[in-house]
Amino acid sequence: MRVNRVLAHLALAILISGLLSCGKEPVDVVPGVSLDLATHRAATISNINYELSFLVPEGEDQEIDGFVNISFVLSDRASPLQLDFRESPDKIRRVVANGEQTDFLFQDEHIVIPGSDLMTGPNTVEIEFTAGSSSLNRNPEYLYTLFVPDRARTAFPLFDQPDLKASYQLTLIIPNGWTAMSNAPISDVADVPSGVRYRFLKSDRISSYLFSFVAGKFETVAREIDGRTITMLHRETDAEKVARNIDDIFALHAASIDWLEEYSGIDYPYQKFGFALIPAFPYGGMEHVGAIQYRASSLFLDEAPSETRLLGRAGLIAHETAHMWFGNLVTMEWFNDVWTKEVFANFMAAKIVNPGFPDVNHDLNFLVRHYPSAYSVDRTSGANAIRQFLPNLNEAGQMYGAIIYNKAPIMMRHLEEMMGEELFREGMQEYLETFAFGNATWPALVEILDRKSDEDLQAWSQVWVETAGRGGIEAQWKTGADGESDNFRYGLVPANISSLESWEALGEVARAAGLINLYEQLLAGEGPRPEQYFELLTGIVEIEENQLVLDLALGQLHRVFWSLLSEAARNDHAPVVERVLWDAMLAQTEASKRKVYFEAFVDIALTPDEIRRARDVWSGEVQIDNLPLAENDLIAMAQILAIKLPEDAETIVATQIENTENPDNVRKLEFIAPSLSADPEIRNRFFASLADEKNRQTESWVLDALANLHHPLRIDQSEQYIRPSLELLQEIQVTGDIFFPKRWLDETLGNHRSRAAVLTVRTFLDERPDYNEQLRMKILQSADMMFRANVILGAGQ
Repeated sequence: MRVNRVLAHLALAILISGLLSCGKEPVDVVPGVSLDLATHRAATISNINYELSFLVPEGEDQEIDGFVNISFVLSDRASPLQLDFRESPDKIRRVVANGEQTDFLFQDEHIVIPGSDLMTGPNTVEIEFTAGSSSLNRNPEYLYTLFVPDRARTAFPLFDQPDLKASYQLTLIIPNGWTAMSNAPISDVADVPSGVRYRFLKSDRISSYLFSFVAGKFETVAREIDGRTITMLHRETDAEKVARNIDDIFALHAASIDWLEEYSGIDYPYQKFGFALIPAFPYGGMEHVGAIQYRASSLFLDEAPSETRLLGRAGLIAHETAHMWFGNLVTMEWFNDVWTKEVFANFMAAKIVNPGFPDVNHDLNFLVRHYPSAYSVDRTSGANAIRQFLPNLNEAGQMYGAIIYNKAPIMMRHLEEMMGEELFREGMQEYLETFAFGNATWPALVEILDRKSDEDLQAWSQVWVETAGRGGIEAQWKTGADGESDNFRYGLVPANISSLESWEALGEVARAAGLINLYEQLLAGEGPRPEQYFELLTGIVEIEENQLVLDLALGQLHRVFWSLLSEAARNDHAPVVERVLWDAMLAQTEASKRKVYFEAFVDIALTPDEIRRARDVWSGEVQIDNLPLAENDLIAMAQILAIKLPEDAETIVATQIENTENPDNVRKLEFIAPSLSADPEIRNRFFASLADEKNRQTESWVLDALANLHHPLRIDQSEQYIRPSLELLQEIQVTGDIFFPKRWLDETLGNHRSRAAVLTVRTFLDERPDYNEQLRMKILQSADMMFRANVILGAGQ
């Protein structure tokens, strides 16, 4: 029903006037889902069930028709009912409340139904609509929903907030040849005139951001492990890759479930368990109840994966599986506590993977996985606290980032050490039992743990959780008598280059901690000069045998080389580091370590002879024994070579497209090809095209393209993209997935270091004193390396 906006405001004013005359305080109708609205609805609405159906046509540009029957119990009908639907009003075709067509209003992303059309007690609202497409992630042969944190309302009308858990009964009509997966088991499948109908059983009670479905041309693999059926969907065309990985993928999921059942004392709480591996999924995984979604390349690893990749896959699977208890069974009440589900999943994942990797130093793994990433935000002028204020769910995506994924696990490890493992576990079990299938807050958990601890956890939480930055923690930290805890001390830890001179005599954890702390001192301007530190790193990567420490050192080598060395210094150091990496690569007997060194060599190679050597390996003219290069490796190499050999860029890209077998990879290459062009005007037109939302649909491709545009060898030309990229940020925050705004900024700003680039960012923020605070912090976080590199390079001139 289409409603003139002026009439809508007038009608709403009449409704509000009536409420005020009755002494009721109305809830404002504003865009998004405000905290006021969520609080009111949580107090007045319960027992929600959605009967949903979608008719999915084969063409990705064709509209999807939808129908929803929402049943719920209403305890107070004095206020108009607000249903969330972030789409245009012309997509709503009919609204029926309790069997009668209602004279609803559509305002500020809400369907507003008069209280007079509702009843105290059970109600039903039926809505025919055209589904919004922004969160349906439609591709030529498949689609998948991704509704976190508040994007279910972009697809269909509902109460889109985490503390209104509901059951879902889904029907999908999809093209012939497609299959489907959702949160609940399949009830029946039948051929119908418009395709194939999948009906699913009623789901368990879940939060709206956890509702999901996947449909498309997927292969289905099901296995029964210990009496539980686990189902996987995938699109991988490389049969050898599937065979090489599939046993481990299923075993890792089963082992994670077993561990979590034992640790929590609660059996797996849902009807089914499955997962879908999706090409170009925007992040590692998403924990939809019983229907996890993963980026396919995170689980289907190429031949001879490094120990780091194997650990990463195991950790990712454990993380998403842990969410079934931590985040899904017990969900945060409001998205200001979204960090709780992420810290529990990360923290439990670290415990889960330990038994499967007995030869790994897990203290070391924890250190290198969490500390550098946490510091990358906490050192900046845009640092945020772990727990933040959130007035509206339309900003919830900005709660995510390195602080909740990496600083929070450090905090939780510290908490467990203070309490002891057994008391901590008892507290977690009480938390899960108390709030099962419901919602909880961080203060509620602190209250449970505080009763079991002699420490003042309220005061401790204020420093670790409620305060941004490292300063308060540095002042609070207690060093152990044996000094061992210094390796895990959080903050700007004193360090000097002489502490690493006896490198081989140090333990693995001490070596990694030394690198982390010395790098932080370098960035703070209190440590070694970049050239001195680069020479130290070059020597370290030549002799380091531990994979985790080596990865840390190579990551720092990359950043110092491309961001902190002047162009002249870079050219001076290139021949030496190229030789070190190439020789170290040839000296390796393990294929995985040989590949790690080779990838670093391709990244660093700067002299003409070494770039040509990398090209010869890519083209197959030079074969290196025990160096398996999969299709994804060759695609990554082609992008680097196209940038470093601009005169041959067109040929390199065309050759790679021709040699690529996976059709999803071909589509990706065709999309990013303009970003690799040697012609600046082609790159300019491509960048300009990203202002159109439809060209940002596959976000991982966009990020790859941005990385190409802003490669360190191109920053003089790409500096012009910084201002328009910042101007697009608010739109990207509205239209993109949760990690996209920060990653857009990282790829845009991360390699720049000129005074002009710094002034562009500073001026943009200075001109906008009332700019969204969350986005302001994200800009300052992403620009931090730019700011520091500019100061360091300026001081060295």
